[in-house]
Amino acid sequence: MRYAFLSDIHGNLEAFQAVLEDTTAQGVQKIVFLGDIVGYGGNPRECIDLLQEQTEAIVAGNHDWGVA
Repeated sequence: MRYAFLSDIHGNLEAFQAVLEDTTAQGVQKIVFLGDIVGYGGNPRECIDLLQEQTEAIVAGNHDWGVA
């Protein structure tokens, strides 16, 4: 089984979508997210929604806790 460990998306939807396309191309079956889905970029809600659809496990980062 191939895993991808991702972090520090910071609301950058375009970059996140590109990474997800690459994980598919690489045959990744499970994604684990290690924090900071929000922070600087302009699409935090869209990134959160996509993250919830795609990942097995999510850990909150310091930016995530700061927003919460």
